[in-house]
Amino acid sequence: MVYLVRNKDDLDQQLALAEDKLVVIDFYANWCGPCKIIAPKLEELAQQYSDRAVVLKVNVDDNEDITVEYNVTSMPTFVFIKGGEVLELFVGGNSDKLAKSMEKFVGDVAEADAAEHRRSSSHLGAGLESEDACSAGPSASSSDSVNEDVVICELSEHDQEAVLEH
Repeated sequence: MVYLVRNKDDLDQQLALAEDKLVVIDFYANWCGPCKIIAPKLEELAQQYSDRAVVLKVNVDDNEDITVEYNVTSMPTFVFIKGGEVLELFVGGNSDKLAKSMEKFVGDVAEADAAEHRRSSSHLGAGLESEDACSAGPSASSSDSVNEDVVICELSEHDQEAVLEH
């Protein structure tokens, strides 16, 4: 089951309740095409690993404080946490990478892999992949009085076809 996080206190409580299970946080937005495409796969993986993993969804528009805390600038962003430590973070609607990362971190080998990943990453955003992701933020404007939000989505050819079908 995928749990929808309501606020920062709710997230903190869910992280504490997870204890030694893998926690996967999906940072998404309702307007994000790649987020919608990968959602069924995330639900499937949440059910498959329900005994060893907790899957949380954070709506970036409703939870800016959490989004800032995890330095999320594009959606979907997946953060993998175990024992309070961030093991991995990746950006994009790559369902194969999502499945492989979950498989990697729910097994016994996860601790050794996590230690190696922490040694090789100097900060939370290291090694980000940006395929199939949406970014949002204020647009650059020549006029100080105009400040519109801009949404940029990049999809692979395969996912573009899937969006057009919906």
